[in-house]
Amino acid sequence: MYSNAEFFVGLFSIALAFSALNRYLKHRLTYLVSFSLVALFGWAQVFRGHFFIPVAVFASFYVITLAKDKGWLKTWQAVSLTLLPLLLVKLHLNNHWGMIGLSFMTFRAIDVLLYRKKQDATAFILYFCYLFLPFVILAGPMYRWNSWVKDIRTPKFVMTVDLFLAAMQQIFYGIVQKFLFAMLIDRYVISHWSHQPFNLTVAAVMSVAYSAYLYFDFAGYSNMAIGAGRLFGLSLPANFNVPLLAKNPQDFWRRFHISLSEWLRDVIFMPVYMHLLRLNFFRLNKTLAQNIGIFCTLFCMGAWNGLERHYVVSGILFGLMSVIHNMLLWTAKKYPPLSLFLAHPLISVAGRIMTLGGAAVSLYIFSGMSPV
Repeated sequence: MYSNAEFFVGLFSIALAFSALNRYLKHRLTYLVSFSLVALFGWAQVFRGHFFIPVAVFASFYVITLAKDKGWLKTWQAVSLTLLPLLLVKLHLNNHWGMIGLSFMTFRAIDVLLYRKKQDATAFILYFCYLFLPFVILAGPMYRWNSWVKDIRTPKFVMTVDLFLAAMQQIFYGIVQKFLFAMLIDRYVISHWSHQPFNLTVAAVMSVAYSAYLYFDFAGYSNMAIGAGRLFGLSLPANFNVPLLAKNPQDFWRRFHISLSEWLRDVIFMPVYMHLLRLNFFRLNKTLAQNIGIFCTLFCMGAWNGLERHYVVSGILFGLMSVIHNMLLWTAKKYPPLSLFLAHPLISVAGRIMTLGGAAVSLYIFSGMSPV
Protein backbone atom coordinates (compact mmCIF):
# COMPACT_ATOMS: atom_id res chain seq x y z
CA MET A 1 0.00 0.00 0.00
CA TYR A 2 2.77 2.46 0.92
CA SER A 3 4.55 1.73 -2.36
CA ASN A 4 1.53 2.95 -4.32
CA ALA A 5 1.72 6.60 -5.44
CA GLU A 6 -2.08 6.68 -5.83
CA PHE A 7 -2.43 5.87 -2.16
CA PHE A 8 -0.36 8.90 -1.16
CA VAL A 9 -2.28 11.17 -3.50
CA GLY A 10 -5.56 9.93 -2.05
CA LEU A 11 -4.24 10.11 1.51
CA PHE A 12 -3.01 13.70 1.24
CA SER A 13 -6.17 14.75 -0.57
CA ILE A 14 -8.36 13.26 2.14
CA ALA A 15 -6.21 14.77 4.91
CA LEU A 16 -6.39 18.24 3.39
CA ALA A 17 -10.10 17.90 2.66
CA PHE A 18 -10.69 16.70 6.22
CA SER A 19 -8.77 19.66 7.64
CA ALA A 20 -10.44 22.23 5.35
CA LEU A 21 -13.96 20.91 5.94
CA ASN A 22 -13.38 20.68 9.67
CA ARG A 23 -12.14 24.27 9.75
CA TYR A 24 -15.13 25.41 7.67
CA LEU A 25 -17.49 23.67 10.10
CA LYS A 26 -15.64 25.30 13.02
CA HIS A 27 -14.22 21.95 14.14
CA ARG A 28 -17.61 20.30 14.51
CA LEU A 29 -16.71 17.38 12.23
CA THR A 30 -16.52 14.31 14.46
CA TYR A 31 -13.59 11.95 14.27
CA LEU A 32 -15.86 8.93 14.23
CA VAL A 33 -17.63 9.96 11.04
CA SER A 34 -14.37 11.00 9.40
CA PHE A 35 -12.53 7.83 10.24
CA SER A 36 -15.42 5.68 9.11
CA LEU A 37 -14.85 7.18 5.66
CA VAL A 38 -11.06 6.82 5.95
CA ALA A 39 -11.39 3.17 7.01
CA LEU A 40 -13.71 2.46 4.10
CA PHE A 41 -11.24 4.14 1.75
CA GLY A 42 -8.44 1.99 3.16
CA TRP A 43 -10.63 -1.12 2.86
CA ALA A 44 -11.28 -0.37 -0.82
CA GLN A 45 -7.56 0.22 -1.48
CA VAL A 46 -6.31 -2.89 0.32
CA PHE A 47 -8.93 -5.51 -0.54
CA ARG A 48 -10.07 -4.19 -3.94
CA GLY A 49 -13.33 -6.06 -4.23
CA HIS A 50 -12.34 -9.17 -2.26
CA PHE A 51 -14.55 -8.27 0.66
CA PHE A 52 -15.92 -11.62 1.80
CA ILE A 53 -12.98 -12.69 3.96
CA PRO A 54 -12.45 -9.34 5.78
CA VAL A 55 -16.22 -9.12 6.37
CA ALA A 56 -16.24 -12.65 7.80
CA VAL A 57 -13.17 -11.98 9.97
CA PHE A 58 -14.57 -8.69 11.27
CA ALA A 59 -18.00 -10.24 11.97
CA SER A 60 -16.47 -13.16 13.87
CA PHE A 61 -14.19 -10.88 15.92
CA TYR A 62 -17.07 -8.55 16.76
CA VAL A 63 -19.41 -11.40 17.78
CA ILE A 64 -16.69 -12.86 20.00
CA THR A 65 -16.15 -9.45 21.60
CA LEU A 66 -19.87 -9.03 22.30
CA ALA A 67 -20.07 -12.57 23.71
CA LYS A 68 -17.18 -11.80 26.04
CA ASP A 69 -18.75 -8.48 27.14
CA LYS A 70 -22.04 -10.23 27.93
CA GLY A 71 -20.28 -12.88 29.97
CA TRP A 72 -21.03 -15.75 27.58
CA LEU A 73 -17.33 -16.33 27.04
CA LYS A 74 -14.44 -16.10 29.47
CA THR A 75 -11.51 -13.93 28.44
CA TRP A 76 -9.23 -16.88 27.63
CA GLN A 77 -11.98 -18.47 25.54
CA ALA A 78 -12.57 -15.26 23.61
CA VAL A 79 -8.83 -14.79 23.01
CA SER A 80 -8.49 -18.41 21.85
CA LEU A 81 -11.37 -18.10 19.39
CA THR A 82 -9.98 -14.82 18.08
CA LEU A 83 -6.59 -16.45 17.52
CA LEU A 84 -8.10 -19.47 15.77
CA PRO A 85 -8.25 -18.10 12.17
CA LEU A 86 -4.65 -16.87 12.42
CA LEU A 87 -3.44 -20.19 13.83
CA LEU A 88 -5.22 -22.15 11.11
CA VAL A 89 -3.62 -19.98 8.44
CA LYS A 90 -0.13 -20.13 10.01
CA LEU A 91 -0.40 -23.93 10.33
CA HIS A 92 -1.63 -24.15 6.71
CA LEU A 93 -4.73 -25.98 7.89
CA ASN A 94 -7.13 -23.47 6.36
CA ASN A 95 -5.84 -20.91 3.88
CA HIS A 96 -9.36 -19.67 3.10
CA TRP A 97 -9.12 -17.30 6.09
CA GLY A 98 -5.86 -15.83 4.80
CA MET A 99 -6.00 -12.12 4.12
CA ILE A 100 -3.76 -9.06 4.08
CA GLY A 101 -3.11 -7.75 7.56
CA LEU A 102 -4.69 -10.72 9.37
CA SER A 103 -1.91 -10.94 11.98
CA PHE A 104 -2.05 -7.34 13.18
CA MET A 105 -5.85 -7.25 12.94
CA THR A 106 -5.91 -10.31 15.20
CA PHE A 107 -3.52 -8.68 17.66
CA ARG A 108 -5.64 -5.53 17.75
CA ALA A 109 -8.78 -7.61 18.28
CA ILE A 110 -7.05 -9.33 21.23
CA ASP A 111 -5.98 -5.95 22.60
CA VAL A 112 -9.66 -4.96 22.58
CA LEU A 113 -10.64 -8.13 24.46
CA LEU A 114 -8.01 -7.52 27.13
CA TYR A 115 -8.08 -3.75 27.56
CA ARG A 116 -11.38 -2.30 26.33
CA LYS A 117 -13.51 -0.59 28.94
CA LYS A 118 -17.15 -1.57 29.38
CA GLN A 119 -18.48 1.79 28.21
CA ASP A 120 -16.94 1.05 24.79
CA ALA A 121 -18.58 -2.36 24.53
CA THR A 122 -21.16 -1.49 21.85
CA ALA A 123 -19.03 0.98 19.84
CA PHE A 124 -19.43 -0.81 16.50
CA ILE A 125 -18.01 1.97 14.31
CA LEU A 126 -15.17 2.62 16.75
CA TYR A 127 -14.26 -1.07 16.62
CA PHE A 128 -14.52 -1.26 12.83
CA CYS A 129 -12.27 1.77 12.31
CA TYR A 130 -9.73 0.44 14.79
CA LEU A 131 -9.42 -2.93 13.06
CA PHE A 132 -9.35 -1.52 9.52
CA LEU A 133 -7.45 1.73 9.96
CA PRO A 134 -5.49 1.89 6.68
CA PHE A 135 -2.31 3.33 8.22
CA VAL A 136 -1.61 0.23 10.29
CA ILE A 137 -3.63 -2.53 8.65
CA LEU A 138 -0.72 -4.27 6.94
CA ALA A 139 2.12 -4.45 9.44
CA GLY A 140 1.71 -2.09 12.33
CA PRO A 141 2.93 -0.23 14.33
CA MET A 142 0.92 -1.96 17.04
CA TYR A 143 -1.57 0.82 17.80
CA ARG A 144 -3.22 0.03 21.14
CA TRP A 145 -6.97 0.28 21.71
CA ASN A 146 -6.77 2.75 24.60
CA SER A 147 -4.49 5.06 22.60
CA TRP A 148 -6.93 4.89 19.69
CA VAL A 149 -9.90 5.75 21.89
CA LYS A 150 -8.01 8.64 23.48
CA ASP A 151 -7.07 10.05 20.07
CA ILE A 152 -10.46 9.55 18.48
CA ARG A 153 -12.26 11.24 21.39
CA THR A 154 -10.14 14.36 21.29
CA PRO A 155 -12.68 17.24 21.33
CA LYS A 156 -11.24 18.80 18.20
CA PHE A 157 -8.31 18.47 15.87
CA VAL A 158 -6.72 21.52 14.27
CA MET A 159 -4.24 20.97 11.44
CA THR A 160 -1.53 23.59 11.81
CA VAL A 161 1.28 24.31 9.37
CA ASP A 162 3.84 23.00 11.87
CA LEU A 163 1.92 19.77 12.38
CA PHE A 164 1.50 19.25 8.64
CA LEU A 165 5.20 19.85 7.97
CA ALA A 166 6.23 17.53 10.81
CA ALA A 167 4.00 14.76 9.42
CA MET A 168 5.34 15.29 5.91
CA GLN A 169 8.91 15.23 7.21
CA GLN A 170 8.33 11.87 8.88
CA ILE A 171 6.70 10.48 5.74
CA PHE A 172 9.61 11.71 3.61
CA TYR A 173 12.05 10.17 6.09
CA GLY A 174 10.21 6.86 5.72
CA ILE A 175 10.28 7.11 1.92
CA VAL A 176 14.06 7.58 1.96
CA GLN A 177 14.51 4.62 4.31
CA LYS A 178 12.25 2.26 2.38
CA PHE A 179 12.74 3.28 -1.24
CA LEU A 180 16.40 4.34 -1.15
CA PHE A 181 18.38 2.55 1.56
CA ALA A 182 16.35 -0.69 1.69
CA MET A 183 16.07 -0.85 -2.11
CA LEU A 184 19.82 -0.32 -2.60
CA ILE A 185 20.71 -3.00 -0.05
CA ASP A 186 18.28 -5.44 -1.64
CA ARG A 187 19.36 -4.74 -5.21
CA TYR A 188 23.14 -4.54 -4.82
CA VAL A 189 23.87 -6.82 -1.86
CA ILE A 190 21.12 -9.31 -1.04
CA SER A 191 20.18 -10.15 -4.64
CA HIS A 192 23.85 -10.92 -5.39
CA TRP A 193 24.99 -12.71 -2.25
CA SER A 194 21.83 -14.77 -1.76
CA HIS A 195 22.76 -16.85 -4.84
CA GLN A 196 26.32 -17.58 -3.72
CA PRO A 197 27.30 -21.02 -2.35
CA PHE A 198 26.82 -20.90 1.40
CA ASN A 199 29.90 -20.37 3.57
CA LEU A 200 30.87 -18.24 6.57
CA THR A 201 31.56 -15.18 4.44
CA VAL A 202 28.16 -15.41 2.78
CA ALA A 203 26.53 -15.96 6.17
CA ALA A 204 28.26 -12.89 7.63
CA VAL A 205 27.45 -10.62 4.68
CA MET A 206 23.85 -11.80 4.42
CA SER A 207 23.28 -11.48 8.19
CA VAL A 208 24.39 -7.84 8.17
CA ALA A 209 22.74 -7.02 4.84
CA TYR A 210 19.37 -8.58 5.62
CA SER A 211 19.24 -7.03 9.10
CA ALA A 212 19.97 -3.60 7.61
CA TYR A 213 17.42 -4.20 4.83
CA LEU A 214 14.73 -5.30 7.31
CA TYR A 215 15.39 -2.28 9.51
CA PHE A 216 15.23 0.30 6.72
CA ASP A 217 12.26 -1.37 5.02
CA PHE A 218 10.16 -1.78 8.16
CA ALA A 219 11.28 1.46 9.81
CA GLY A 220 10.45 3.26 6.56
CA TYR A 221 7.00 1.69 6.45
CA SER A 222 6.44 2.55 10.12
CA ASN A 223 7.52 6.18 9.67
CA MET A 224 5.18 6.57 6.70
CA ALA A 225 2.33 5.06 8.71
CA ILE A 226 3.06 7.29 11.73
CA GLY A 227 3.33 10.39 9.54
CA ALA A 228 0.08 9.51 7.75
CA GLY A 229 -1.62 9.10 11.12
CA ARG A 230 -0.34 12.50 12.28
CA LEU A 231 -2.07 14.10 9.30
CA PHE A 232 -5.31 13.03 10.98
CA GLY A 233 -4.30 13.77 14.56
CA LEU A 234 -3.48 10.18 15.56
CA SER A 235 -0.53 9.43 17.85
CA LEU A 236 0.76 6.16 16.42
CA PRO A 237 3.62 4.81 18.54
CA ALA A 238 7.27 4.88 17.50
CA ASN A 239 8.44 1.50 16.26
CA PHE A 240 12.24 1.87 16.16
CA ASN A 241 14.80 3.72 18.26
CA VAL A 242 18.26 3.27 16.74
CA PRO A 243 18.67 -0.49 17.46
CA LEU A 244 22.31 -0.15 16.42
CA LEU A 245 22.93 1.41 19.87
CA ALA A 246 21.52 -1.59 21.75
CA LYS A 247 23.59 -2.53 24.81
CA ASN A 248 22.21 -6.04 25.25
CA PRO A 249 19.52 -8.38 23.82
CA GLN A 250 16.71 -6.99 25.95
CA ASP A 251 17.69 -3.43 25.04
CA PHE A 252 17.67 -4.47 21.38
CA TRP A 253 13.99 -5.45 21.59
CA ARG A 254 13.21 -2.23 23.41
CA ARG A 255 14.53 -0.48 20.30
CA PHE A 256 13.48 -2.83 17.48
CA HIS A 257 9.78 -3.21 16.60
CA ILE A 258 9.02 -1.44 19.87
CA SER A 259 5.23 -1.46 19.63
CA LEU A 260 4.97 -5.24 19.09
CA SER A 261 7.65 -5.96 21.70
CA GLU A 262 5.74 -3.94 24.30
CA TRP A 263 2.45 -5.56 23.33
CA LEU A 264 3.91 -9.07 23.63
CA ARG A 265 5.39 -8.07 27.01
CA ASP A 266 1.93 -7.09 28.27
CA VAL A 267 0.04 -9.98 26.67
CA ILE A 268 2.52 -12.85 27.11
CA PHE A 269 5.33 -12.06 29.55
CA MET A 270 3.29 -10.50 32.35
CA PRO A 271 0.50 -13.16 32.37
CA VAL A 272 3.04 -16.03 32.20
CA TYR A 273 5.26 -14.50 34.89
CA MET A 274 2.39 -13.65 37.25
CA HIS A 275 0.81 -17.09 36.75
CA LEU A 276 4.09 -18.83 37.60
CA LEU A 277 4.50 -16.74 40.75
CA ARG A 278 1.29 -18.26 42.08
CA LEU A 279 3.22 -21.52 42.48
CA ASN A 280 5.42 -21.96 45.55
CA PHE A 281 8.38 -23.24 43.54
CA PHE A 282 8.53 -20.16 41.31
CA ARG A 283 7.98 -17.77 44.21
CA LEU A 284 11.28 -19.12 45.52
CA ASN A 285 12.86 -19.01 42.06
CA LYS A 286 11.67 -15.74 40.53
CA THR A 287 14.57 -15.56 38.09
CA LEU A 288 13.49 -18.88 36.57
CA ALA A 289 9.95 -17.54 36.23
CA GLN A 290 11.36 -14.43 34.54
CA ASN A 291 13.40 -16.53 32.14
CA ILE A 292 10.42 -18.67 31.17
CA GLY A 293 8.35 -15.53 30.55
CA ILE A 294 11.16 -13.89 28.56
CA PHE A 295 11.71 -16.99 26.44
CA CYS A 296 8.00 -17.44 25.71
CA THR A 297 7.67 -13.77 24.74
CA LEU A 298 10.62 -13.64 22.37
CA PHE A 299 9.91 -17.08 20.95
CA CYS A 300 6.51 -15.72 19.94
CA MET A 301 8.27 -12.69 18.40
CA GLY A 302 9.66 -15.06 15.79
CA ALA A 303 7.20 -17.94 15.69
CA TRP A 304 3.95 -15.95 15.34
CA ASN A 305 4.80 -15.58 11.66
CA GLY A 306 4.35 -19.33 11.22
CA LEU A 307 5.70 -22.68 12.35
CA GLU A 308 8.12 -23.03 9.47
CA ARG A 309 11.58 -24.05 10.64
CA HIS A 310 13.24 -20.65 10.09
CA TYR A 311 10.60 -18.84 12.16
CA VAL A 312 10.81 -21.37 15.00
CA VAL A 313 14.63 -21.38 15.08
CA SER A 314 14.83 -17.58 15.00
CA GLY A 315 12.28 -17.37 17.81
CA ILE A 316 14.34 -19.82 19.88
CA LEU A 317 17.47 -17.73 19.28
CA PHE A 318 15.65 -14.51 20.21
CA GLY A 319 14.59 -16.12 23.47
CA LEU A 320 17.90 -17.79 24.31
CA MET A 321 19.89 -14.59 23.80
CA SER A 322 17.71 -12.69 26.28
CA VAL A 323 17.59 -15.56 28.80
CA ILE A 324 21.40 -15.88 28.76
CA HIS A 325 21.72 -12.12 29.30
CA ASN A 326 19.21 -12.22 32.16
CA MET A 327 21.08 -15.09 33.81
CA LEU A 328 24.35 -13.18 33.42
CA LEU A 329 22.84 -10.19 35.21
CA TRP A 330 21.46 -12.44 37.95
CA THR A 331 24.86 -14.07 38.46
CA ALA A 332 26.61 -10.68 38.49
CA LYS A 333 24.40 -9.53 41.37
CA LYS A 334 25.67 -12.43 43.46
CA TYR A 335 29.33 -12.14 42.44
CA PRO A 336 30.66 -8.55 42.60
CA PRO A 337 33.88 -9.38 40.67
CA LEU A 338 31.77 -10.48 37.70
CA SER A 339 29.76 -7.26 37.96
CA LEU A 340 32.99 -5.22 37.85
CA PHE A 341 34.21 -7.28 34.89
CA LEU A 342 31.01 -6.68 32.93
CA ALA A 343 31.20 -2.94 33.67
CA HIS A 344 34.63 -2.64 32.04
CA PRO A 345 34.42 -0.45 28.88
CA LEU A 346 35.99 -3.08 26.62
CA ILE A 347 33.64 -5.78 27.86
CA SER A 348 30.71 -3.40 27.42
CA VAL A 349 31.73 -2.77 23.80
CA ALA A 350 32.18 -6.51 23.23
CA GLY A 351 28.69 -7.07 24.65
CA ARG A 352 27.22 -4.56 22.20
CA ILE A 353 28.98 -6.26 19.27
CA MET A 354 27.81 -9.71 20.38
CA THR A 355 24.27 -8.41 20.78
CA LEU A 356 24.18 -6.96 17.26
CA GLY A 357 25.91 -10.02 15.82
CA GLY A 358 23.46 -12.41 17.49
CA ALA A 359 20.50 -10.31 16.39
CA ALA A 360 21.81 -10.16 12.81
CA VAL A 361 22.27 -13.95 12.63
CA SER A 362 18.80 -14.52 14.14
CA LEU A 363 17.16 -12.13 11.69
CA TYR A 364 19.00 -13.76 8.76
CA ILE A 365 17.59 -17.13 9.83
CA PHE A 366 14.20 -15.44 10.26
CA SER A 367 14.35 -14.32 6.60
CA GLY A 368 14.22 -17.92 5.39
CA MET A 369 17.23 -17.33 3.09
CA SER A 370 19.69 -19.19 5.30
CA PRO A 371 20.15 -22.97 5.04
CA VAL A 372 19.08 -23.38 8.69
